[in-house]
Amino acid sequence: MSVDTKFKEKRGRIMAYLRSDFRHDSTIPRPFVFEFNGPPHSGKTTTIIELDKFLRRQGFRVLRPQESGEAIRHIDRSVPVYNIRTGLYTLTHLLDHVHDHSYDVIIYDRGIFDAYCWMSYWEEKGKITKKQMDIVQNFFFLDLWLKEIDRAYFMVCDSQKARKRELDTSLSKKLDTKNIETVKLYRKTYDNLSKTFPQLKLIDTSNLNKKEVAEKIALDLLGVMEHKSEK
Repeated sequence: MSVDTKFKEKRGRIMAYLRSDFRHDSTIPRPFVFEFNGPPHSGKTTTIIELDKFLRRQGFRVLRPQESGEAIRHIDRSVPVYNIRTGLYTLTHLLDHVHDHSYDVIIYDRGIFDAYCWMSYWEEKGKITKKQMDIVQNFFFLDLWLKEIDRAYFMVCDSQKARKRELDTSLSKKLDTKNIETVKLYRKTYDNLSKTFPQLKLIDTSNLNKKEVAEKIALDLLGVMEHKSEK
């Protein structure tokens, strides 16, 4: 038997294994996808950490990719391209992971709706034109991938309480100066989009402690998953 024949035989056996019905079964449901958006100190990251822990203890396989703002540090945050790039970071991960059956739940810290919000902000600041804003927002809102998001949370907090939260933990005297503006931005965007996109949900954490926020969102998140499972 020639070496070439041996290679072909081995390849045949390996490919027969890889092309098993289970591995390539298109009826296997995609993971549930959730994204969290909102200004700093609204409770996003703390809630995500608790949800990740909670869901894994319930037996779900959870993927929590690095927060896009943490991943994209080489671009200045004071330019529109930064928020376009963070949106693309999440979008790339989303397109990859919705076709991966390794996980049951995917949680994004800042997502596609976040990029949409910030384009409105930069247009108001005169950093991009309305035409540029529309092009970027329409791109991120293509149904090809927006339909994959099961729930997008907009988390907001009263600016004074957010400032106190920052003061309680910050090692720097230089605090966030855009919080009031961004809270208004997320609220306005939610008001404009919520009737068109039912997967949006606004969570005001101003008068809730960390556990109350986590419990409120956990119940909603499980409800979304249960409803889709029943359908």
